[in-house]
Parts: sequence; structure tokens; C-alpha cells
Amino acid sequence: NFCEEYMIAKLLKNKTSVEFYKFIAVGIWSTIIGSGVSHILLEFLNVNYFIASAAGFISGVYAGYDFNRKWTFEVKQEKKYTEIIKYYAVHIVSLILSLLVIPVFGIETPITVVLMVGIPICTNFVGIKKFVFKR
Repeated sequence: NFCEEYMIAKLLKNKTSVEFYKFIAVGIWSTIIGSGVSHILLEFLNVNYFIASAAGFISGVYAGYDFNRKWTFEVKQEKKYTEIIKYYAVHIVSLILSLLVIPVFGIETPITVVLMVGIPICTNFVGIKKFVFKR
């Protein structure tokens, strides 16, 4: 359909749309890294669940930092110490916001799953773009 092809072509030319698609790709990569670290710590090294989860979160966020900085948002300036702190702060706020969904909707409802994925995607994208990298 011509209309669909036109809309897709238009979306692919929009800078924010391209950044968002790249952000999603980096998020998948980061999730694989974070989940892998947690799994190795839990299953092979018998590390406490909360410590393994925290280590997975920290490593997953870190895995995405350079990719988002250089590839997604194409930041050219030199790295700043405060930038990485802001990057982690955005992820922590997003994590807290997504966890607040559980008491409202319950842990195993479809809406909870959608919100716990959707909230961090949106808040991380906007927070990283506007607050961390100021794009």
C-alpha cells in the first residue's frame, strides 16, 4: 500500500525515529548482557539473587552507555564524569517507576507486563536524550 510505504519512509527519515530504533536495538543488547551476567552469577557462582540482579542491572546499563552515546545519539563531545552518573540516574528512576506498577495492577497481569516494559523504554529514551546527552 502506497500510504503505508510513505509513512514508513517518512518515519525512517525522522531523526528522532531513527534514534528511537537504535535505542531499542541498544536496549536489546544491554538486556542480553545484563541478563547474562545475572544468570552466570546465579547459576554458576551461586551469588545471592539480589546481588546478582544488581550486578546484571549495572552491567546492562553500562553495556548500553557507549553504544547510546556514540551510535544512537551521535555525541561528539568528550565524555564527562557527570554524564555517566546522569545516565545511571535516569535508568534507576525508570526502574523505580516501572516497579510502582506492581502494587497497582498486580504482578502477573498483562497490563503490568506492558507497563513494566513500556515505562522504562519511554522514560529512558526521553531522559537520556534530553537530560543526559541534551539532544
